[in-house]
Amino acid sequence: CLKAGIPYSPHRIRRAMENTAEFKDSLSSVEQGAGMIQVDKAWEYIVNHKDLPDEDIRFDVAVENRVGSPRGVYLRQPSELSEKQSLSISVNPLFRDDDVEAETQKQRVELEMRLTLKSTQPWIVAPDHFLLVHGGRSFNIEVDPTTLPPGLHTGQVLGYDSDKPDRGPLFTLPVTVTSTLPQAPAVKLGGLSFAPTEVKRFFLDVPVGATWMDVTVTDCRDPSIDPDGNMRLIVLHTLQILPHTAMRDTERRRYLYLSPGKTFVTSIAVHAGITCELALARYWSTRGETTLDVSVQFHGVQPTPDLVMLTPGGGGEHVRIKSSVATETVSPSGSFSKWRTPLRPKADASVVPLGERDILPSQNKRIYELVLTYEFEQKEKGSFTPRVPALQGVLYESAYESQLILAFDGEKKFLGAADSWPDGITAPKGKVFLRLQVRHSDPSMLTKLKDTVLWIERNLKKDINLSVFASKQHKMMGSPKMSKRKLRKGMFASVFIAEPTASSVPSVCKSGDVLFGTITYASQENSLPGSRKRPGGFPINYLVGPKAADSKSDSFKTADPPDERSEGEKMEESVRKAKLKFLEGIKDDAKFEDMFEVLEEQYPDHLPLLMLRLERLDKKSNRLKNLDKVIEASDKVIALIPEGELASYFGINHDKDDPAAVKLHKEMREKKDFLMEAIGRKALALAETNDKDAEFAETMNELKKWVEVEKDNKYATLVLKREQKAGRYGSMIKLLNNLLKNIATETKDAICPLNKAEIYEMRTKALEELGYDVLVEHNKKWRVISHPTKYPLF
Repeated sequence: CLKAGIPYSPHRIRRAMENTAEFKDSLSSVEQGAGMIQVDKAWEYIVNHKDLPDEDIRFDVAVENRVGSPRGVYLRQPSELSEKQSLSISVNPLFRDDDVEAETQKQRVELEMRLTLKSTQPWIVAPDHFLLVHGGRSFNIEVDPTTLPPGLHTGQVLGYDSDKPDRGPLFTLPVTVTSTLPQAPAVKLGGLSFAPTEVKRFFLDVPVGATWMDVTVTDCRDPSIDPDGNMRLIVLHTLQILPHTAMRDTERRRYLYLSPGKTFVTSIAVHAGITCELALARYWSTRGETTLDVSVQFHGVQPTPDLVMLTPGGGGEHVRIKSSVATETVSPSGSFSKWRTPLRPKADASVVPLGERDILPSQNKRIYELVLTYEFEQKEKGSFTPRVPALQGVLYESAYESQLILAFDGEKKFLGAADSWPDGITAPKGKVFLRLQVRHSDPSMLTKLKDTVLWIERNLKKDINLSVFASKQHKMMGSPKMSKRKLRKGMFASVFIAEPTASSVPSVCKSGDVLFGTITYASQENSLPGSRKRPGGFPINYLVGPKAADSKSDSFKTADPPDERSEGEKMEESVRKAKLKFLEGIKDDAKFEDMFEVLEEQYPDHLPLLMLRLERLDKKSNRLKNLDKVIEASDKVIALIPEGELASYFGINHDKDDPAAVKLHKEMREKKDFLMEAIGRKALALAETNDKDAEFAETMNELKKWVEVEKDNKYATLVLKREQKAGRYGSMIKLLNNLLKNIATETKDAICPLNKAEIYEMRTKALEELGYDVLVEHNKKWRVISHPTKYPLF
């Protein structure tokens, strides 16, 4: 068009392709649409009608008296097929919004088109003529589905230019009717023969009360006489259309491998009163004649309510079940398999405008973003799924432009992403950060989401089985549980579901978490085909309540002995604690030292005061310039703790029920912890001081008297220093690898804890000493990946 100087627009080109397409009689309109594109004829159409100004007009066709004003007529549900449908159809001519030329505006105002309407099917009645003006107009049609046989029926109402009918239709109103088979508990589809590429569709009127159906497919070949014993691969596909529900959630696809005489029974969940489309076809690579005998049997055990929500202390839930289709065997059972934890975002979120690339060119609107940050603790390595129900589950229908979740570990390493349909993300043990980005052109729409709750979904290690009873009395007693029984057609039964016991709820689940599971009410009988119950069951949830009191007694947990100190001594103790707390909060090191000297004069032998200064001197940020002071402070703490007395005390067992013994145990335990930490910090300072190797080795031996340093990651830095000084780089790399796997176990009070970047740096130096150049380069690259300096862009 550009080379020939012909005006072009999407609507002109689309109309040319549709009006010149070749319709194949061997295919239905569902399979081929307007037909096969004829490029040469489409070009000829464009050339012949290049001077017609209304070729660039888009005709917006809508059904006014249907919900959502759809652009076509689709009669699918049984209630729509029982009578004639009178429908109002609006046609509105649309010009390009960006064409503001005076000539175009004049053409728009003076638009008056005389149209001829034609129906392609006798069951669609439309007026013969229609006058269309610039503001749009409506006309009425009648669709009579009552006389149509079961199956798929399609038709169209075509609008032609009365003066130039050779142009073909200017607009099209598609009409589709799916006429259902007569409603029955059992439907026989008969023997079906399939040609290559042939799809057979059936539309079933699902009876009221049905919750699943069994589809029986039998290969009609006789295995005793049929020479062709090859397998036949058959595709079975079912679909029910529910409002505001994606088809992926209601469709089911099964692949059936059939040999001569073989029968498959497939159970599929259904929704009562909604037309179910059942399609069968040979797989594309299947060869040979294929004849099948197909039948459908509906079943139903309908619960009220269908969604069960158990609450802590709520006494369980009472569910009434009814069998409306046929007599069924019931034996309710279910379990919880997943649990979700709610998270609130951090309070530092703000709505900000994006850059020049994020401006809608057609509307000159700038896009804004809101980034919410969430944090949670992953207790052990495993998978989780981030869920934001308010935003997920929709794509083009979403009220927002987009949403995206990026997951990171505590070192900003990227773990995975999630969008409208999230999948599981594997995370290591430790802190996990989630960043949720939402975009929209209206900042006020984003402001509404600042407090959006995000749910972390995980699989339970072990399913929690439900306890189901036939009466409330049995539920309170805990037995007997509900047994298998017959539920005759039209009859009700009661089911009482008890909430899970506190001991069955995993300890990682906290108050406010929700357990998710399913429950089925029908019973599976091995003697009958199919699952004999609704696949997928019905949803059941449980809101986790407050934790029960911990009944496990600590080894030295008992009543405190009476405090025999005077009121003055108690007050002095409280004042001393307040002074230490104040000292701990001083940020400036010089002011801290001044205040410490004052308190040291008052309490020269108070171990918590001396330990507070030792930890301050040994801070990672300034420890290298304070090594001598660290050694001096450590010696002062060690000198105040009687090691012999400690060793004697922990060498024997003590009375756990004696309050005085318990109090003494706490004091001795605190002294031991202070001693180990002081020795550990002294050893590290000696290791980083020149010409102190002998003293370092001696101090490490002293520490090993109290703790197995090789097994406690709190002292991992000390072990690394020892191995490095001894030239044992292999052992050093082994320990570093272990630290990388268990980095989350490092505690804030460890002796100089290492982050990932420091571990990778130490491993690089060890590999360099060993001369492993290839591994050195590999390690440097992984350091960048595992410890980025900032989060990546969305």
